[in-house]
Amino acid sequence: MARHPARRSSPPAEQTAGLPPSMRDRVPFLLFRAAQASLALANQMLRGVGLCARQAGILTMVTELGPMTQKDLGQALHVDRTTMVALLDDLENKGYVQRQRHPGDRRAFLIQPTQAGRAVKTEAVRILDRQQALFLAGLTRAERERLAVLLKQLHDSLPGPDSSS
Repeated sequence: MARHPARRSSPPAEQTAGLPPSMRDRVPFLLFRAAQASLALANQMLRGVGLCARQAGILTMVTELGPMTQKDLGQALHVDRTTMVALLDDLENKGYVQRQRHPGDRRAFLIQPTQAGRAVKTEAVRILDRQQALFLAGLTRAERERLAVLLKQLHDSLPGPDSSS
């Protein structure tokens, strides 16, 4: 496959010009900047269906993995408790999720998708597929596949949330 015409091997000079070499060549910093740009694009594209990326993540989790507690969702998605409550309140007000008492823990609620929530999740995934294609347009197919493999490898090697390291 031919390289995309806009392909660059490093960030455009205008994006890194004001940064010292120790930042513009640091992989974690570049990953952070890329993640910020990707999130902003996802939020912009999802706005059309009334969601943000975190809400799409919540709907994906409870639709594909089954009902989950607010606490479990927060841990899985790295969202603090207060933010999770606000995100869920909004999803519930839109009719996309419902809270039901946990049968094994009367203090907890299980978050379940509604039929409308399942439908909007399907549309959100389609939008995020387009977002991914736009975001990675500067890479060839082979580069996109290699990047995915490397990021999965990096993700799988990270310490778990219960690790003290």
